[in-house]
Amino acid sequence: MALRNALRFNDTPFTDLFQPAGLLRLDHAFLLALSETDPPLAQKLLAYREGSSTLSTVETSELLISCAIILDAFLADFFDIEEEAAIQQARTTAENPIAAFKKYYLLRRAKKELARAKAFPAFTTLNDWLLAELKKAPIQADDLELGIALLGMHYLDQPETCKEDIEKLVQWCAQALITPEGKQITHGFSSFRLPNRIEYEDLVACVKCEDDPLKRSKAPDALLRQRDGFKLTDPRMSARDVQDEVNYCIYCHDHEGDFCSKGFPVKKGDPAQGFKKNPLDVTLTGCPLEEKISEMHRLKRDGYTIGALAMVMVDNPMCPATGHRICNDCMKACIYQKQTPVNIPQIETRVLTDTLDLPFGVEIYDLLTRWNPLREKQWVAKPYNNLKVMIAGMGPAGFTLAHHLLQDGFAVVGFDGLKIEPLPEKFINEPIRQFRDLKESLDERLMAGFGGVAEYGITVRWDKNFLKLIYLTLMRRPHFQVFGGVRFGGTITVEDAWEMGFDHFVVAVGAGLPKALSIPNSLTPGMRQANDFLMALQLGNAAKASSLTNLQIRLPAVVIGGGLTGVDTATELQAYYITQVEKIARRYHILIKEHGEETLAQQLDPASREILTEYLRHADEVKCERELAAQAKRRPDFIRLIRKWGGVTIAYRRSMQESPAYINNHEELQKALEEGIYYLEGLEPAAVDLNEYGHAESLVCHRRLRDAENNWVTTTEEIRLPARSILAATGTQPNTAYEFEHRGTFNRLNLQYQHYEAHDGELTVAHGVLHCKDPQFGPFTSYHKQDRRVSLIGDTHPVFHGNVVKAIASGMRTYPKILALLRDKLNQVGSEEAYQEFAQTMRHWFNATLMSVTRRTPDIVELAIKAPLAAKHYKPGVFYRLQNFETYAPHIDHTLFQMEPLALVAAGCDHKNGILHFIVHEKSASAKLCATLKPGEPLTLMGPTGVKAKIPALHETVLIIGNQASFAFLRSYGEEMRAANNRVIYVGQFNSAAEVYCQEEIEKVTDEIIWLTKQGDVVKTHREQDVALNTDDVIKTLVDCATGQLDGKKTSISLGDIDRIYLIGTTDLLRRFQAARQTVLKEHLLKDPKVIGAVYGNMQCMLKGVCAQCLQWQIDPDTGLRTKAVFACSWQDQPLEIIDIDHIDARQMQNSLLDQISKRWVDHLFDTYHVERV
Repeated sequence: MALRNALRFNDTPFTDLFQPAGLLRLDHAFLLALSETDPPLAQKLLAYREGSSTLSTVETSELLISCAIILDAFLADFFDIEEEAAIQQARTTAENPIAAFKKYYLLRRAKKELARAKAFPAFTTLNDWLLAELKKAPIQADDLELGIALLGMHYLDQPETCKEDIEKLVQWCAQALITPEGKQITHGFSSFRLPNRIEYEDLVACVKCEDDPLKRSKAPDALLRQRDGFKLTDPRMSARDVQDEVNYCIYCHDHEGDFCSKGFPVKKGDPAQGFKKNPLDVTLTGCPLEEKISEMHRLKRDGYTIGALAMVMVDNPMCPATGHRICNDCMKACIYQKQTPVNIPQIETRVLTDTLDLPFGVEIYDLLTRWNPLREKQWVAKPYNNLKVMIAGMGPAGFTLAHHLLQDGFAVVGFDGLKIEPLPEKFINEPIRQFRDLKESLDERLMAGFGGVAEYGITVRWDKNFLKLIYLTLMRRPHFQVFGGVRFGGTITVEDAWEMGFDHFVVAVGAGLPKALSIPNSLTPGMRQANDFLMALQLGNAAKASSLTNLQIRLPAVVIGGGLTGVDTATELQAYYITQVEKIARRYHILIKEHGEETLAQQLDPASREILTEYLRHADEVKCERELAAQAKRRPDFIRLIRKWGGVTIAYRRSMQESPAYINNHEELQKALEEGIYYLEGLEPAAVDLNEYGHAESLVCHRRLRDAENNWVTTTEEIRLPARSILAATGTQPNTAYEFEHRGTFNRLNLQYQHYEAHDGELTVAHGVLHCKDPQFGPFTSYHKQDRRVSLIGDTHPVFHGNVVKAIASGMRTYPKILALLRDKLNQVGSEEAYQEFAQTMRHWFNATLMSVTRRTPDIVELAIKAPLAAKHYKPGVFYRLQNFETYAPHIDHTLFQMEPLALVAAGCDHKNGILHFIVHEKSASAKLCATLKPGEPLTLMGPTGVKAKIPALHETVLIIGNQASFAFLRSYGEEMRAANNRVIYVGQFNSAAEVYCQEEIEKVTDEIIWLTKQGDVVKTHREQDVALNTDDVIKTLVDCATGQLDGKKTSISLGDIDRIYLIGTTDLLRRFQAARQTVLKEHLLKDPKVIGAVYGNMQCMLKGVCAQCLQWQIDPDTGLRTKAVFACSWQDQPLEIIDIDHIDARQMQNSLLDQISKRWVDHLFDTYHVERV
C-alpha cells in the first residue's frame, strides 16, 4: 500500500493506523487516558482482556459502557472533532424529553384515560389552552412536539404547583389520540406512535380487492407509497424516532434479560431447555452475533454515538451489512413479546450513520475494525504471522471471516465468481473526511460486485453504500487481496490452493441453485427465474437508463413463491418496468429519425413489433403522468398505471401467514404491498398458457383449499392469472457443485455437505445441530489430507442458511475454530518482503489482461487474453465468461459501454504464456463492444466452466458439423483429438466462402473437411482430401457422401466409421439431424454414434446454478415429454436425443425486442460518435 503521510491525527501518521505497531501505540495511549481518568476501570479492562476478570455478566456490561464513554471522548479528541461530536451529542439528548413526555403523559396516563375522554373538554378548547401555555413557557422550542414535551416535563418538575396543568395536558393527549383534529396536529409525532398489541395472524395490513375478479389482496390505499426508480427507497427513521425507540428499550442487560442479544430462553437460568418459539414457530435465538444491544442503547440514549458504535462493533465489526432492512432476529426475541418490539435494527443503523456523518466518520468506523479496546479478543490487529487463507466467496460470510483472520495476523486472498470492480485508489490511500465523498446515489452507483448476494440479491431498500464501506475497510488491509471472476471448481480448486502456499481453505459460496417449476410450458418466453431477474437488474445494471443489459419484462406479471426473494422480485419488477419503457422509447425515437419507422419494424419479428407498440404506448402514459405530477407538485402515481396495465401479483400456494416472508420478515412483505403489489394465496401453478407467438399469456393455477383437518388440498378448479411475465421464486437447493465436478473431495449428506468438528486433529460429524448458537455447529468439511482442512461457512452451511446476519455469524463463529486448528503456527513471524512477492504472484495468476483484438471478418473479432489461472485449467470444449469493467467503460450519449456477460468457447490456449484465444461473433450489442476494447485493458474472464469435451483413449473417428460458431470448439478440440491419434472430420455450413476466415487453422486440426456454402463461390480447398460444395443441405450431403454421389467429388469419409458426432450451429441443424438420424442416416451410421448437440442458450452468471438464466429442458427420447431442467452452463454439450430443441429457441426469444433495439442503438452510437474500434 502507498498510504500518504500527509495527514496526521493527533501526531499519529495516517499510515500508522494500518500497522499493528501503530495500533498498539494508539491502544497504549487510550489505556493511559483511561488510567488517568479512572485507574480501577483501566485495571478491570486489562483483566477482562487477559481473561482473568471475576466480574459478573452485568458488571462486565457496565465496565464496557464506562470504557465506551471514555473511548467516545478519546476518539473525538484523536480526530479533532470534539466540537462536532459535542453538537451531535446535544442534538441527540435534546430528543430525550419527548420520550420522557411520552412515557408519562401518553403511556402511563392518556392511554388509560381514553374510556373517559368523552367527559373531557373538546380538543379545540384544550388545544387553545396548550398554545397559550406554550407562548409563556420558560423554555421555548422551534418545533411543536419538542415544545409540548418540554412544557410537560416542566410541569412534572413542579407536580404540586402544576397539578391542574398536568391533568389538562393528559386530557389534551387523550383527545389528540382519538379526535380527527388531534390526530392531524400530532401526525408524525414520535410521542404519539404507541406500541400495538402483536397479532401474529395479522402482522401485515391488507384488504381484498372487491372489484377484482381474482380477489387479490393489497395494501389499504392510505398506506401506498409511490416509487420512482432505483434510488434508496427507505430513508430510515428520523433521529427523533430513533431516540424514541432507544428510550422504549428497558435496558435488560442490567438483569441478564437481554434476550434480544442472547436469545429468549424457555426458562431463564436453565439454558439446557433451549430457546422459546413464537406463535409462528420461529425459534427466538436472538442476535446470531450476540451483539451488545442493550449496552449500545444506553450509550446512544446519552448521546455517546461513537461509544455506541464501538459497542456494536465488539461483536459485529461488519455492522454496515446488518441493521435496518437486513435482519430482525433481535426484534423477534425482544422482551416485548406481546406488543411492538424495540426497533433495534433502526437504532443500530442510526448509530452507524450518525458516526459516519461526523467529520472523518469513515475513518472512525474503519479504525474500529482494526482497533477496538472494548473487545475481549481481537482488540488490536496482530502482525503478519506467515499463515495464508483462501476464501471462496466474498459474500457476507466470506468478508466477515476475512476480517477476523486479518485481525489475527493472517494473509487472506478472497475470490468470487462475480466480477468485482476496483475501488478508486484515492479512497484506499487517503483519509476520507466526509462520508458523502464515498457515497453514491443507488440508481447511479457502480455495481462493484463485492458482497455476493448482498450486492445482487438485496434491493435498494438497503443502502449499498454500506457494502462499499466494508469493501474499503478490507482493501485497506495490507495483507488482503480480492479477485473477481474466479469460479470455485473451475478457475481454482482446493488442490491449487495448497500448491500456491495456502494453509487453509474456506468454502463460502453460499448462493443456492434455483429450482425450475415443472409445469407445461415452463420457462417459455416471458417466464424466468427470480434470481435471473435480480442479478440482471442489479449486477447487470439493467436498472440504469444508461445500460445495454437486455432484460425484457411485460405486464401483467406474476411472481410465484412466498419467500423474500419473491417479494423483492415483485417490487423491483414494478419499478423496472417504468425504467424499461422509458429507455426503449428514448432510443427508439432517436433510431427512427435515423432509419425510419418502417425500416426498424422490418427488422423485428411480429411478436417484438407488438411488444414495441405496447411499450411505446405505456411510455407515453408515463410521460404524461410525469408532466401532470410536475404541474401538481406531487410524486408520479405509477401504482395507478402499473395496476391499469395488469399489475404485479405474488402467487403463493398456502396462506400469506404461512409464507416464509411473513414468518421470517413480515415487514418486507408489508413494504412490498405498500408499493402496490398484489397478493393471491392458495394457488398451485399448473401450466402456462401461450399466445399466438408462443409467449406467456397467463398462468394457470389450481385452487387450493383447507380440508376438514385444516390441511391444504389442491382442487381441480382452475384459476387463470393474466401474466405476460412469470418469475419463479420457488426456493433453492444448497450449492454443492464442486463435489459433482471433483468427486470424492467432500462428503455429502443428501443435498448438503456434511459438516464436522475438529478435535485433536480428528474430524467428527456434527450431529443434531438445531440452531446457529450451538457451540458444536461443525464448521469443517470432510476434507482431511495431511494437515490440510477446509471450512464451510455461510449459506452452504445448513445452520447458517437463510439470512445475511447468520452468514456473518458463521464467519465470526468459525474463525476461533480455525485458530485452534492452526494454533501451533500462530506465533510465526512473517516476512513482509516474502509477502509482497506472494501478493505479486497472486496478481499474476488471477488477473486477466487483453493482449490483442484482431478483426477476422466484418462481423467477427478474435481476442487474445492473458489469464494464467484461467488458462491453467483449460480443456478443449470448455467456455468462459467475458466482461469488461464498468470502471473503465466509456459513456457515450448517456450509454455505458459495459458488456453483458459473454459466453465464449476457448479457441485455443497458450499454456506457457497463460494466453487464451476467443472468437467473438458480433451478433449482439455486447459482442459488438469487444471491438472497442484496447490491448492492455484489464478484463474479467471467469472460467473455465461447462464440461470439457471427451478425448477418447482409443482411436475414434469424430464428425463435427457446424457453422461459424463451431470454429472455436473445432480449433481447440480438433487439435487435442488428433494429438491423441483420433480422426477428425469436419462439415462446415456457411452462407458464403467469406465466412471461412480461419481455413488454415481448421485444416491443421482436421483430417478431412467438407465445405458447404449456400451462395457465391465455393471455398477454395488447399488439400486433396477436402471437398467444397454449393449447398447448405448438410443431411443430403452426408447421405450423398455415404452413397458415393457427392456431386462427382471424391472423399474417403465413411459414415460407417464414425464413433461420435458433434453438432454446433443453429437449432435448425439440431432438429434436422435429430430427424435424419432415425430415417435417412440410420442405415449409414453403422456404429450408432453418440450425437452431441451444443446447447448455446442465454447465459448470465455461468457459475453452474446461481442465476438460472441458462436453464434448459431435457426430454425423454421415447415419449418426447420433458423430464428435467438442467443448467446449460454446467452441461453445454448434451446428447441430442434428450435436448428439447424447441425450448432452446424459446429461451433465445426471452429478450428479442431489447436485443434488436440495443444492437441498433450501439450501431447508431458507433456511427454518430465515430467510436474507435478494430
